[in-house]
Amino acid sequence: MAWIHNHNDAVQQLDDNILLYDLAQVRGTNALLSRIPDNLGGVYAWYRRFELPKQARHDPIIFSNAILNEVYKPHFGSRDAHIPPCTKLTMCAETRFSKQQTLEQLSYSNAFREVVCTLLDNALLFQQPLYIGKATNIKNRTRSHINENSILRERLRESKHDLDKCRLLIIGLSDYGETPILMEDNKKWSDDEEWNDNEFSSLEPEKLVEDILSRLFLPLFTLRYG
Repeated sequence: MAWIHNHNDAVQQLDDNILLYDLAQVRGTNALLSRIPDNLGGVYAWYRRFELPKQARHDPIIFSNAILNEVYKPHFGSRDAHIPPCTKLTMCAETRFSKQQTLEQLSYSNAFREVVCTLLDNALLFQQPLYIGKATNIKNRTRSHINENSILRERLRESKHDLDKCRLLIIGLSDYGETPILMEDNKKWSDDEEWNDNEFSSLEPEKLVEDILSRLFLPLFTLRYG
């Protein structure tokens, strides 16, 4: 079975200005930041990475316990809402799993363990993003996220997710090439016209792309869209 990416690579270039980082395979903050292009703006997404114990592929009990541990991790951060005049409602994730006995039985099948491990290695194909963001300088934004006291790191930590074992997908949008931009007067730029930086920047394309992606893919740890 062919997969869209090789999970053994620490950094993969999927296309021009599209990069996928596996933080579990990058040694330290400086090593990660040195691999992110300077002055690249665009959008980015953090994804959960599944790293089962090495023995899980061969030991049914370790395998089933590891799967259950991942299943029961909170899938989103708790959220508070205020209900006037003096009530606060807290929503938190709850996972119910009724097939534990079936899992434990099938875990004794080598083929079953192998296919589940392979699917989790390629979980990027199936999962919602943990977080989607935008930045005019993605390297600087990444530096702030991986800071030990960052808000994102803390929200993930509260739900038993480790930012240092996540995957980071970067989509650079700094170079818009010859893409026509619809202006407020419904006029499109032709190829021989000059860009107006003020009008162009007012469109804030990174914010628009982030908002579209967030509403389509519902990142689990994003507090608000746009």
